[in-house]
Amino acid sequence: MTKRPSIIGGLNLPGADTREAIADLPFTGEPEAPPKVPGRKPRPEVVHTSVYLPREVHRRLREIAFTRDVKVHDVIMEGIDAALQKHGHPSVDALKVGRKGGQ
Repeated sequence: MTKRPSIIGGLNLPGADTREAIADLPFTGEPEAPPKVPGRKPRPEVVHTSVYLPREVHRRLREIAFTRDVKVHDVIMEGIDAALQKHGHPSVDALKVGRKGGQ
């Protein structure tokens, strides 16, 4: 049994030449910088991270945030603040002020 011919195999799509030219370039191994979002200023003092939560925990955090009319982020930051203080570190707000004052 032979393979059916592709319907789009013979199409000349715009940009096809560009894709072939890019494919011929050597790979440098360095990732591209993410595209700049217009109107958003860079914030080098902020680190983005992910938190994996059990579904029920996330649901309850959303419920708490909704009841208090805040964002889930605010509730999570309260927990981080409590953990920092429990282990003898300054609060999140104190660390933010200290960072800005040092610049």
